[in-house]
This record gives sequence, structure tokens and C-alpha cells, in this order.
Amino acid sequence: MEDLKAKQIVQRVIDNSLSGIQDDPWMAQRVLANAKGEEPVVKKISTSMILVIVLLCLATTAIGAGIIYNQDWWWNNRNIFEKNDKPELYEAVMANMVENPTQTQCEDDQVQIIIQDVSWAPEADIMTISFKATPKKPDQDELHSMRALDTDGSYIGEGGSVTVTDDSEDRAVHWLWRTDIGLDGSGGYGHIPGYGPVSAMMDDSSKNLLMLDYTGTNIIYSTEIENAVDVFPMESSMDMFRTAAGDVYFVGKFDLSWLRDEYDQEMQKRAEETPDMKEYYEQRIAMAQAARDRIDKEGITCILTYRVVEYTEGMNDMDLYTNGGGRSVQFVIRPKQ
Repeated sequence: MEDLKAKQIVQRVIDNSLSGIQDDPWMAQRVLANAKGEEPVVKKISTSMILVIVLLCLATTAIGAGIIYNQDWWWNNRNIFEKNDKPELYEAVMANMVENPTQTQCEDDQVQIIIQDVSWAPEADIMTISFKATPKKPDQDELHSMRALDTDGSYIGEGGSVTVTDDSEDRAVHWLWRTDIGLDGSGGYGHIPGYGPVSAMMDDSSKNLLMLDYTGTNIIYSTEIENAVDVFPMESSMDMFRTAAGDVYFVGKFDLSWLRDEYDQEMQKRAEETPDMKEYYEQRIAMAQAARDRIDKEGITCILTYRVVEYTEGMNDMDLYTNGGGRSVQFVIRPKQ
């Protein structure tokens, strides 16, 4: 899609440059003379043609200098306030950043997931990750995040309105939000960017709509049981955005306070204060200790899980919210020494 857009930009520049030829008598004469085999008359290049050449060069340069939506971009664009407010956190993340970690995606004929970079910064109690999702068949499928569906929380299904256009009223139909990076302007209902009925908010409603749902990242701390693994679920916050090129990006921040001895003490204190949750907190302690034991120079093996659902109008909500799971990307974090 990016190549197509690039070609369109170049073609638009060329079309604009050629639009003035019909009004240029010298150019028309030169074309006729060339057809007759006559020798060309030396003529200085016009200012308008120089401008055309410059525009073509600028367009080509812009196309070649594509933006990489990784963590460096995210911290300096979407998370600039936290970067400025907590410079020591940002510096710790950048100092421990590793690009393109070793990774293996499960079999998936719909979406390609690429983990772009990961930072393991225990000195700041944080791990960060960014990954990119792309439809494998962009000519047939259009990809959006499940988090862009019913962002306002007003979908209630049966009993809601089917004609509402206000995002604060209960409705019976799903809406899709479009706030893609690269889209100009701002709009409300029925506009892109904006929100509205799902099919109306697609780039191409003739394509299949794939909805991607990130479901978690875990540390694998035991593989002793055949065909099974024990994992330590990581508490996190996740940001998502889509670009006008049709790719979906996620950037996550994970709490690493469980690496500290104080974590066990805090969980034990909570277990004592809430007896009905004692088993849960004791389990967290055991898992944290097991995960800590797995951290060594060989790296930390993690698994990122996600779902992909093909959305159709009127589909059962249970299918929308639960189908398409069992997909994952396994990757290895090798902390900088």
C-alpha cells in the first residue's frame, strides 16, 4: 500500500508538471520537429521545468525516508509528556533498547506480527516493547485493532438504538473509530478520521475486515511438563495506533517490580490483609521467584499472545470477543550487561 501511495504521489507531481505543456508553443513545436527527424534547437531550460525537477526530487526523497513507528518515535511523539516528566525513565529505556529480538511467530495465514524492539530496564522497574501487525493479504484483507471498536463504551447490543449518531448514547450496533497516524483533519460521526458504523469506516468495505486483539505477554519459566509451559503474566499498559498505510502498532510498558525482593514481602502483606485472596498472592510469589530463577545470560523467553477475528455485520458478540485465539509470537530478551 505504501508503494502504491508513493507511485500516486510521483504521478501527481508528473501530471501537474505536464499540465502546462499544452500552453507552451515551444514544447508543441519541439514535439512536431522531433517527429519529423529535425535537429533540436538548443534552448535554455525553463524555470517551470526546473521547479518540476525539484518537486520530483523532493517527492522521491520523502518516499525514501519512510517513518519507522518504533519506540523511539513513540516516546518522542505519542508519549512526549512522560518523557519530559520522567527523563530518567526514558533514558533507562533507551539505554537498554534491543532492536529485532530473536522471535518466532506461530502459523498464521492472516496477520504478520513483528516485534520491532524491546527494552529490559530493571533499574527503572520497566520493560517496554513495540510490535507491528500487517495483513498478509492486503489486497483481500483490511486490518484494524479490536481496541478501535466501540471505543466510547456505549455499545450495549440488544435494547440499544440503531439510529443513534451521538457517541454518548446506548446503541445496538458496533462503531469503529479511525484516528490513523497520517490522516488529516478531524471529524465526528461518519467521517474519517472520526467514528461510525464499521463498514462505513473502512478504507475499502469490499475487503474482509480483520480485528486484532492483543491478549498478553508472559515470561516462560518452566517447560518441564511435556507439551506445556508455565508462564508468569506481566502486568502492563498498552498503547495502540494505526497508520494510513494500513498497519497496526502496539507499544507496551510492563512492570518489573517483581524482580525485587520487596515484591515478595508486599504480596505476603496483601495476603495477610485479604485472607480470601491469600492463595492468589502466594501463587504470585511462587511464580515471581520461578521467573527470577530463569533470568540468566541465555536470555528471557517470553510469549506474546493475540487473537484475530474476521468481523462481519451482525455476527454473534461471543464469537467476536472470544474467537481467533491460540496465536502467539515467542521471543527472547537478552538483557544488556
